[in-house]
Amino acid sequence: MLKRPSSRWAVVLILAACCLSAPAAEQGPADAPKPAIELGAPFVDNAILQRKMPVPVWGWRRPGAKVTVEFAGQKKTATAGKDGKWMLRLDPLKASGDPAEMVITESTGKKVTLKNILVGEVWMASGQSNMQWKVAKSKCAKLATELSAETEGKVAPIREFQVTSVTSQLHPIEKATGSWKDGSYRDYSAIAFAFAHKLHKELNVPIGILNCSFSQTAIQAWVPREGYAAAKDDYSKAIHQKCLQTDPTTPEHKKAWNAFYTSLQDQIAANEAAIAKGEKAKEISAPVPGNLRGNRDASWLYNGRLSPVVPFAIRGAIWNQGYANMGEGLPYYNNLHSLVRGWRIVWDKPELPVYFHQFYSPGGGPYDGKPSIGGTAEMRLGTWLARDIPHTGMASQIDIQGAIHYQSKAVPGQRLALHALKNQYGKKVVADGPMFKAYKVEGDRVIVEFDHAKGGLVVAETGTNVKGRGQGATGFADPKIIENGDDQVKFFYLAGADRIWHRANMKIDGERVIVTSPGVKKPRGISYGTGGIGFAPNVYNKALLPMTPFIYFDNAMVTSKTWPDEKLKIAGQTIDPATVGKIHQYRKMPLLSVQFRDNAVFQAGKPVTIWGSTRNYGEWQPGPEEGDCKVHFEFGAIKKTIDVTPEMAEWQVTLPPMKAGPKPYTLKVRFTIDGELVHERIAAGIVFGDVWYVGAPAVGFKVPQVKPSGQIVRMIANQSKRDGKDAPSRFSVCVSRTPRVMQKNGKWSNRFASYWKDASGLAAALGHSIAAKTNRPVGVIFMQSKKNGPIKNWIAPGFLKDAPSLMEDYKTVGSKYYDNPYYLANVRRYIAEWKAYWGEHVPAMMETKAVPDGSSWGHYPSPKPQVGDSTATWTYNVYVHCFTPAALSGIVFLTSESMVADDRGANFGPEMSALANSFKTLFGGNDVPFLYTMPGKALAPKLTQPNGIKGKSTACQVDHWPAAPRKGGTADNADAAARQLLELIELIVKEACE
Repeated sequence: MLKRPSSRWAVVLILAACCLSAPAAEQGPADAPKPAIELGAPFVDNAILQRKMPVPVWGWRRPGAKVTVEFAGQKKTATAGKDGKWMLRLDPLKASGDPAEMVITESTGKKVTLKNILVGEVWMASGQSNMQWKVAKSKCAKLATELSAETEGKVAPIREFQVTSVTSQLHPIEKATGSWKDGSYRDYSAIAFAFAHKLHKELNVPIGILNCSFSQTAIQAWVPREGYAAAKDDYSKAIHQKCLQTDPTTPEHKKAWNAFYTSLQDQIAANEAAIAKGEKAKEISAPVPGNLRGNRDASWLYNGRLSPVVPFAIRGAIWNQGYANMGEGLPYYNNLHSLVRGWRIVWDKPELPVYFHQFYSPGGGPYDGKPSIGGTAEMRLGTWLARDIPHTGMASQIDIQGAIHYQSKAVPGQRLALHALKNQYGKKVVADGPMFKAYKVEGDRVIVEFDHAKGGLVVAETGTNVKGRGQGATGFADPKIIENGDDQVKFFYLAGADRIWHRANMKIDGERVIVTSPGVKKPRGISYGTGGIGFAPNVYNKALLPMTPFIYFDNAMVTSKTWPDEKLKIAGQTIDPATVGKIHQYRKMPLLSVQFRDNAVFQAGKPVTIWGSTRNYGEWQPGPEEGDCKVHFEFGAIKKTIDVTPEMAEWQVTLPPMKAGPKPYTLKVRFTIDGELVHERIAAGIVFGDVWYVGAPAVGFKVPQVKPSGQIVRMIANQSKRDGKDAPSRFSVCVSRTPRVMQKNGKWSNRFASYWKDASGLAAALGHSIAAKTNRPVGVIFMQSKKNGPIKNWIAPGFLKDAPSLMEDYKTVGSKYYDNPYYLANVRRYIAEWKAYWGEHVPAMMETKAVPDGSSWGHYPSPKPQVGDSTATWTYNVYVHCFTPAALSGIVFLTSESMVADDRGANFGPEMSALANSFKTLFGGNDVPFLYTMPGKALAPKLTQPNGIKGKSTACQVDHWPAAPRKGGTADNADAAARQLLELIELIVKEACE
């Protein structure tokens, strides 16, 4: 999920880039014709209406217009109010699977006819991607195929509605468009379809689903503001205060935004004063008030995706969600209360039934049963506790496992349906699995009693049926009973006075379970399944509903707040110090930048600067109140201690020139607070030699054969799929700054992190060619882009002005950097856009209940300048910035066809000069040789020469673009390109030897 807003604009920039765009598939038709009478979103062809309750029908016409609705023998009339909205209510309807028409007419004679309307039961389904996930991608596909065969040539009895024109907005939207899917079951929500399918089979009436779900959304995003406003707990009240700050009609808004504007304006004035004195400008930043952590923050998804269907008549709602909140733990209880309370308020149904899933067991398993009080376990606990909300129910999925988007959605959907069948439709079914009630200790035995265990308990597992193995396997996650299977259940643990948890044995005793453990003679605590269960054998009631996880000690529920230790102690296991305390808290600190890793090659014969940061996520976290913060640096005999202050963005230590050779060195850097170690990075196997930076285009190279040199030749490359970013990535090429380290579980800590390894491909050919002549180790920083683009993508922002063709990029893209003369103008633009946003855009949205600019995803002003489609500096920000400064033997840059495609090379000279100078300056000096390929006139007829490169530079003309054979090409062209590559390598070797 998204982090809270930072006072640093870098985080705001990320939010603007990642969260304020709309997936194209979710956009509504831009030029869809408007109906003669505008109706509420759910009122379109193929709708299903709720039976046995008044049915609101609404829409918009000119104020005072009289609108009549005719359906099922009823004729109702309403008058549009001052805002043009009209609403009427049809009397309760009888269920009907026969298609009918709804006719809406206005007194002027304008008419809309809705076709193929059914009447039955309607439920709203909400949540994130696992609720949105399609039938076709899940085990529910089998149900869909069967129902399609049963109803072939007949009316589709299950239909799904979805708003298509709006996804997320800051304030509630009423005007939107959508559509009902009429029998295309494979495109339905899998969980909602399984739920509806079971209802249809039991009730034999049409079932309608209002699918109001969307991926990567936290529960807070679906809560109406009314849900927070009525909350009594401090957690929810704090969210409500943020919502008030983005309501321009409130005093909270005025206070927060006046302070925001004042802060920015004061910083502008201070910068102007500094500039007048000849001093450098400083970065301007201020935290953005309100629920503006992106357009998936609190209430945004309710406002866009769900609000347009309110108050469509529904029987109740179902909810499946969790991934975006799995690290938050117990506050899920508060959020579920706010969600249900909010839905009931906006629907004006105080007893609206809402049934929710408890989070499943993510991953491939098998689960080892260890007890947990981590975020996921406590999110499940918060869900279980939220059953105290009247007219709700929880369906456990603890015996379901799978990837982020698990396939076994049929059984979870059916379990939700059990609650509806029992409570809304009077069916005599069991809806709940066994749930902890109490326990007592008798000697070394713990006897546990359960609610919902009538008739006794059994052992079963879901894996056999899921995998389709064995006779009668269903293909669904249907539990299969294991006769006499008590000894196969491995999820009970007991703890004694020492609070160490031991695996325990269980024996079913009717409706009770008796638990013992050889390691605990006087038990005081008991745990079951809190770390997840999945497809393994576990405990069920006779209705084959799984037991809900629990953990208690001394008859009190165990939580992370009440347990005296940060982690639970498990018998036979040692707690890794890196997973607890401040070491765990600061584990992602970029204490060393990307190139300072195991097996690195450092430049010989030149001072080498080593650097990093003690900030987490770009922010100062320890704070002066946490004591004396220091960086302890050790490299061979060189030892330094650096005092760290909140103002220190980075620390640096410069090594004296070292001799080249294979002797390995170890770099150790520690960060301490009041002498306590909180973070440490160790890089072993470092050697000194010649280091070259190579920037390469996204092409396949036909690499010439080069004999191994017998020397150490290593490379560091991009391991991620990342290509560019609109803000500098300071410490890592990939998104995460965690280094690539083999963990105790045998997995890499960050498989996308760049790391030093034996060179291969072009880097190997270049490195071994140099090493064969110099007899020294060689390191190649080989950064090959994922896609090709113009030269300006590789140029640092401060150097864009050096090419006349890039001045507009300098004024826009570059203006977000405080050393740019257009920086203050950009901040003023930012302030002005916020004032217009609150003075024009949001008031229009609140008044009309529609999106003023028609966008699907809500948006708001960004400190990023308005740059159109420019990608200037994007590649530099990722592939270059995190390596600067760096002591180098030389820089190599390979041009691509895309760099001269638009102007046929007319701006190549000034732009390549700007690129070369930015590299030279930021890597550490103009004396670094810069070698580059330059297309010949046949490739770029208007080519200009790079005459502005400072210091040493050498061009290698190419008459063939560096590419391997491709469709439509020839092997001869590839061979020619390879020969050119060999010439370039020879040129580099000559430079290296000199």
